[in-house]
Amino acid sequence: MTTTPFFSDLHVHTNRSLCAPRETEPATYIPYCKDEGISLIGISDHVYPTDMIHAYGYPEETRLSRLLSLRPAIEEANKASDVRFIFGCEIDYFPSVGAPYISPEESLHFDYVLFASSHILNYPHMYTEYDLNSPDVLRKLTVDRFIAACQLDYPVPMGICHPLYPICSPYQAEIIDGMSDSCLKECFSMAAEKGISIEIHACLYRKDTPLNEYGLSDHYLRILSMAKSCGCKFHFGSDAHAPGAFVGSHDRLRKAAELLGIMEDDLWDVAKGILKRS
Repeated sequence: MTTTPFFSDLHVHTNRSLCAPRETEPATYIPYCKDEGISLIGISDHVYPTDMIHAYGYPEETRLSRLLSLRPAIEEANKASDVRFIFGCEIDYFPSVGAPYISPEESLHFDYVLFASSHILNYPHMYTEYDLNSPDVLRKLTVDRFIAACQLDYPVPMGICHPLYPICSPYQAEIIDGMSDSCLKECFSMAAEKGISIEIHACLYRKDTPLNEYGLSDHYLRILSMAKSCGCKFHFGSDAHAPGAFVGSHDRLRKAAELLGIMEDDLWDVAKGILKRS
Protein backbone atom coordinates (compact mmCIF):
# COMPACT_ATOMS: atom_id res chain seq x y z
CA MET A 1 0.00 0.00 0.00
CA THR A 2 1.28 3.45 -0.88
CA THR A 3 0.26 6.92 0.15
CA THR A 4 -1.30 9.25 -2.38
CA PRO A 5 -1.72 13.03 -2.54
CA PHE A 6 -5.22 14.13 -1.66
CA PHE A 7 -6.63 15.72 -4.79
CA SER A 8 -10.41 15.31 -4.86
CA ASP A 9 -13.45 16.82 -3.19
CA LEU A 10 -16.65 14.96 -4.05
CA HIS A 11 -19.11 16.94 -1.91
CA VAL A 12 -19.36 20.44 -3.36
CA HIS A 13 -22.59 22.38 -3.92
CA THR A 14 -23.77 25.00 -6.38
CA ASN A 15 -26.83 27.24 -6.55
CA ARG A 16 -28.92 24.22 -7.52
CA SER A 17 -28.88 23.53 -3.78
CA LEU A 18 -31.40 25.84 -2.15
CA CYS A 19 -29.03 26.39 0.77
CA ALA A 20 -26.22 27.77 -1.46
CA PRO A 21 -25.76 31.39 -2.59
CA ARG A 22 -27.25 32.21 -6.00
CA GLU A 23 -23.86 33.14 -7.43
CA THR A 24 -22.29 29.73 -6.71
CA GLU A 25 -21.60 27.88 -9.99
CA PRO A 26 -19.13 25.05 -10.70
CA ALA A 27 -16.58 27.50 -12.11
CA THR A 28 -16.76 29.52 -8.89
CA TYR A 29 -14.37 27.05 -7.29
CA ILE A 30 -11.72 26.95 -10.03
CA PRO A 31 -9.60 29.93 -8.83
CA TYR A 32 -9.07 28.25 -5.45
CA CYS A 33 -8.26 24.71 -6.54
CA LYS A 34 -4.52 25.12 -7.01
CA ASP A 35 -3.93 26.48 -3.51
CA GLU A 36 -6.25 23.81 -2.07
CA GLY A 37 -4.44 21.05 -3.98
CA ILE A 38 -7.64 19.93 -5.71
CA SER A 39 -7.70 18.61 -9.27
CA LEU A 40 -11.01 16.73 -9.16
CA ILE A 41 -14.34 18.18 -7.97
CA GLY A 42 -17.59 16.27 -7.65
CA ILE A 43 -20.68 18.48 -7.78
CA SER A 44 -23.19 16.91 -5.38
CA ASP A 45 -26.23 19.13 -5.13
CA HIS A 46 -29.27 18.20 -3.07
CA VAL A 47 -32.21 16.36 -4.61
CA TYR A 48 -35.45 17.95 -3.37
CA PRO A 49 -39.07 16.88 -3.73
CA THR A 50 -40.78 18.87 -6.47
CA ASP A 51 -43.26 20.53 -4.12
CA MET A 52 -40.38 21.92 -2.06
CA ILE A 53 -38.72 23.39 -5.18
CA HIS A 54 -42.00 25.04 -6.17
CA ALA A 55 -42.44 26.45 -2.66
CA TYR A 56 -39.07 28.18 -3.03
CA GLY A 57 -40.22 29.91 -6.23
CA TYR A 58 -39.15 27.62 -9.07
CA PRO A 59 -42.50 26.44 -10.49
CA GLU A 60 -41.07 25.23 -13.78
CA GLU A 61 -38.60 22.80 -12.21
CA THR A 62 -38.86 19.25 -10.92
CA ARG A 63 -36.56 17.46 -8.50
CA LEU A 64 -34.53 15.94 -11.35
CA SER A 65 -34.69 18.75 -13.93
CA ARG A 66 -33.29 21.21 -11.37
CA LEU A 67 -30.09 19.20 -11.09
CA LEU A 68 -29.77 18.15 -14.71
CA SER A 69 -29.95 21.78 -15.85
CA LEU A 70 -26.50 22.17 -14.29
CA ARG A 71 -24.82 19.86 -16.81
CA PRO A 72 -23.87 22.63 -19.33
CA ALA A 73 -22.19 24.62 -16.54
CA ILE A 74 -20.20 21.53 -15.52
CA GLU A 75 -19.11 21.01 -19.12
CA GLU A 76 -18.03 24.65 -19.36
CA ALA A 77 -16.07 24.37 -16.11
CA ASN A 78 -14.27 21.34 -17.49
CA LYS A 79 -13.24 23.34 -20.55
CA ALA A 80 -12.16 26.38 -18.54
CA SER A 81 -9.31 24.82 -16.52
CA ASP A 82 -7.28 21.73 -15.74
CA VAL A 83 -9.64 20.90 -12.89
CA ARG A 84 -11.84 17.93 -13.69
CA PHE A 85 -15.51 18.15 -12.71
CA ILE A 86 -17.77 15.14 -12.33
CA PHE A 87 -21.51 15.07 -11.71
CA GLY A 88 -23.05 13.54 -8.59
CA CYS A 89 -25.93 14.34 -6.28
CA GLU A 90 -26.80 14.26 -2.57
CA ILE A 91 -29.94 12.30 -1.75
CA ASP A 92 -31.88 12.43 1.48
CA TYR A 93 -33.42 9.09 2.29
CA PHE A 94 -36.70 8.70 4.18
CA PRO A 95 -37.53 4.98 4.45
CA SER A 96 -41.06 5.60 5.69
CA VAL A 97 -41.99 7.99 2.89
CA GLY A 98 -39.89 6.98 -0.11
CA ALA A 99 -39.02 10.56 -0.98
CA PRO A 100 -37.19 12.65 -2.06
CA TYR A 101 -34.42 10.26 -3.11
CA ILE A 102 -34.12 9.42 -6.80
CA SER A 103 -34.74 5.96 -8.18
CA PRO A 104 -31.96 3.63 -9.34
CA GLU A 105 -33.01 4.30 -12.94
CA GLU A 106 -32.84 8.07 -12.45
CA SER A 107 -29.39 7.76 -10.87
CA LEU A 108 -27.98 6.84 -14.28
CA HIS A 109 -27.98 10.56 -15.09
CA PHE A 110 -25.14 10.96 -12.58
CA ASP A 111 -21.59 9.67 -12.12
CA TYR A 112 -22.26 8.74 -8.47
CA VAL A 113 -24.74 9.34 -5.65
CA LEU A 114 -24.15 10.35 -2.04
CA PHE A 115 -26.75 9.37 0.53
CA ALA A 116 -27.33 11.81 3.38
CA SER A 117 -28.64 9.51 6.08
CA SER A 118 -28.38 11.93 9.02
CA HIS A 119 -30.37 15.04 8.01
CA ILE A 120 -33.04 14.15 10.54
CA LEU A 121 -33.37 17.60 12.13
CA ASN A 122 -33.33 19.22 8.70
CA TYR A 123 -36.69 17.58 7.96
CA PRO A 124 -38.49 17.33 11.33
CA HIS A 125 -41.88 17.13 9.57
CA MET A 126 -40.86 13.66 8.39
CA TYR A 127 -40.42 12.52 12.00
CA THR A 128 -43.37 13.96 13.89
CA GLU A 129 -43.96 10.65 15.68
CA TYR A 130 -40.50 10.80 17.30
CA ASP A 131 -39.15 12.83 20.21
CA LEU A 132 -36.36 14.64 18.38
CA ASN A 133 -35.25 16.29 21.64
CA SER A 134 -34.04 12.90 22.88
CA PRO A 135 -30.40 11.99 22.15
CA ASP A 136 -31.31 8.30 22.42
CA VAL A 137 -34.04 8.65 19.81
CA LEU A 138 -31.80 10.64 17.47
CA ARG A 139 -29.02 8.08 17.87
CA LYS A 140 -31.32 5.20 16.92
CA LEU A 141 -32.75 7.10 13.95
CA THR A 142 -29.26 8.00 12.73
CA VAL A 143 -28.09 4.39 12.89
CA ASP A 144 -31.29 2.95 11.41
CA ARG A 145 -31.18 5.35 8.46
CA PHE A 146 -27.54 4.50 7.78
CA ILE A 147 -28.37 0.80 7.70
CA ALA A 148 -31.40 1.44 5.47
CA ALA A 149 -29.24 3.39 3.01
CA CYS A 150 -26.74 0.52 2.90
CA GLN A 151 -29.54 -1.83 1.87
CA LEU A 152 -30.26 0.12 -1.33
CA ASP A 153 -28.93 -0.98 -4.70
CA TYR A 154 -28.00 1.54 -7.36
CA PRO A 155 -26.27 1.02 -10.71
CA VAL A 156 -23.87 3.93 -10.12
CA PRO A 157 -21.24 4.15 -7.38
CA MET A 158 -22.72 4.91 -3.95
CA GLY A 159 -21.27 6.83 -1.01
CA ILE A 160 -22.60 8.09 2.32
CA CYS A 161 -21.86 11.68 3.27
CA HIS A 162 -21.26 12.89 6.85
CA PRO A 163 -21.89 9.29 8.02
CA LEU A 164 -23.51 8.86 11.43
CA TYR A 165 -23.06 12.53 12.24
CA PRO A 166 -26.28 14.01 13.70
CA ILE A 167 -26.48 17.23 11.71
CA CYS A 168 -27.91 20.23 13.64
CA SER A 169 -28.33 18.33 16.90
CA PRO A 170 -27.20 20.03 20.11
CA TYR A 171 -26.25 16.59 21.44
CA GLN A 172 -23.76 15.61 18.74
CA ALA A 173 -20.95 14.36 20.97
CA GLU A 174 -23.40 12.51 23.23
CA ILE A 175 -25.09 10.82 20.27
CA ILE A 176 -21.82 9.82 18.64
CA ASP A 177 -20.16 8.58 21.83
CA GLY A 178 -23.26 6.54 22.63
CA MET A 179 -22.74 4.41 19.52
CA SER A 180 -21.07 1.21 20.70
CA ASP A 181 -18.17 -0.39 18.87
CA SER A 182 -20.40 -3.32 17.96
CA CYS A 183 -23.01 -0.95 16.50
CA LEU A 184 -20.39 0.87 14.43
CA LYS A 185 -18.93 -2.43 13.27
CA GLU A 186 -22.36 -3.59 12.08
CA CYS A 187 -22.89 -0.36 10.14
CA PHE A 188 -19.52 -0.14 8.48
CA SER A 189 -19.20 -3.86 7.76
CA MET A 190 -22.42 -3.56 5.77
CA ALA A 191 -21.10 -0.51 3.90
CA ALA A 192 -17.81 -2.25 3.15
CA GLU A 193 -19.58 -5.35 1.85
CA LYS A 194 -21.71 -3.23 -0.49
CA GLY A 195 -18.74 -1.16 -1.68
CA ILE A 196 -20.32 2.04 -0.31
CA SER A 197 -17.79 4.81 0.28
CA ILE A 198 -17.57 6.65 3.59
CA GLU A 199 -16.96 10.39 3.57
CA ILE A 200 -14.16 12.14 5.42
CA HIS A 201 -16.22 15.26 5.95
CA ALA A 202 -16.12 18.82 7.26
CA CYS A 203 -17.96 17.72 10.42
CA LEU A 204 -14.54 16.61 11.65
CA TYR A 205 -13.74 20.23 12.42
CA ARG A 206 -17.10 21.80 13.16
CA LYS A 207 -17.12 23.50 16.53
CA ASP A 208 -20.26 21.70 17.72
CA THR A 209 -17.97 19.13 19.38
CA PRO A 210 -14.69 19.60 21.26
CA LEU A 211 -11.65 19.71 18.97
CA ASN A 212 -8.21 18.20 19.58
CA GLU A 213 -4.81 19.81 19.06
CA TYR A 214 -5.19 19.35 15.29
CA GLY A 215 -8.52 21.15 15.23
CA LEU A 216 -10.39 17.88 14.63
CA SER A 217 -13.07 16.03 16.55
CA ASP A 218 -11.81 12.93 18.36
CA HIS A 219 -15.46 11.84 18.65
CA TYR A 220 -15.77 11.66 14.89
CA LEU A 221 -12.27 10.32 14.28
CA ARG A 222 -13.34 7.31 16.35
CA ILE A 223 -16.24 6.67 13.99
CA LEU A 224 -14.07 6.93 10.88
CA SER A 225 -11.39 4.75 12.46
CA MET A 226 -13.98 2.01 12.91
CA ALA A 227 -14.98 2.41 9.25
CA LYS A 228 -11.34 1.90 8.25
CA SER A 229 -10.98 -1.18 10.45
CA CYS A 230 -14.03 -2.66 8.70
CA GLY A 231 -12.43 -2.24 5.28
CA CYS A 232 -14.48 0.68 4.00
CA LYS A 233 -13.38 2.83 1.11
CA PHE A 234 -13.25 6.60 1.59
CA HIS A 235 -13.76 9.87 -0.23
CA PHE A 236 -13.33 13.49 0.86
CA GLY A 237 -16.04 16.13 1.07
CA SER A 238 -15.79 19.75 2.15
CA ASP A 239 -19.58 20.16 1.82
CA ALA A 240 -18.78 23.63 0.48
CA HIS A 241 -21.77 25.68 -0.65
CA ALA A 242 -19.53 28.58 -1.74
CA PRO A 243 -15.77 29.25 -1.93
CA GLY A 244 -15.75 30.51 1.64
CA ALA A 245 -16.29 26.97 2.91
CA PHE A 246 -14.09 25.41 0.22
CA VAL A 247 -10.98 27.47 0.94
CA GLY A 248 -9.01 26.15 3.91
CA SER A 249 -10.98 22.92 4.21
CA HIS A 250 -8.64 20.52 2.58
CA ASP A 251 -5.58 20.76 4.80
CA ARG A 252 -7.78 19.65 7.69
CA LEU A 253 -9.23 16.80 5.66
CA ARG A 254 -5.70 15.74 4.72
CA LYS A 255 -4.71 15.81 8.38
CA ALA A 256 -7.67 13.59 9.25
CA ALA A 257 -6.63 11.15 6.53
CA GLU A 258 -3.10 11.11 7.93
CA LEU A 259 -4.31 10.43 11.46
CA LEU A 260 -6.59 7.66 10.20
CA GLY A 261 -3.81 6.08 8.16
CA ILE A 262 -5.69 6.44 4.87
CA MET A 263 -3.62 5.07 1.98
CA GLU A 264 -4.19 4.94 -1.75
CA ASP A 265 -5.81 1.53 -1.48
CA ASP A 266 -8.34 2.94 0.99
CA LEU A 267 -9.72 5.47 -1.50
CA TRP A 268 -12.97 4.99 -3.41
CA ASP A 269 -12.42 4.66 -7.14
CA VAL A 270 -14.56 7.74 -7.75
CA ALA A 271 -12.25 9.75 -5.47
CA LYS A 272 -9.44 8.78 -7.84
CA GLY A 273 -11.43 9.78 -10.90
CA ILE A 274 -12.29 6.20 -11.90
CA LEU A 275 -15.96 5.92 -12.83
CA LYS A 276 -17.66 2.54 -13.08
CA ARG A 277 -21.26 1.36 -13.37
CA SER A 278 -22.80 -2.00 -12.61
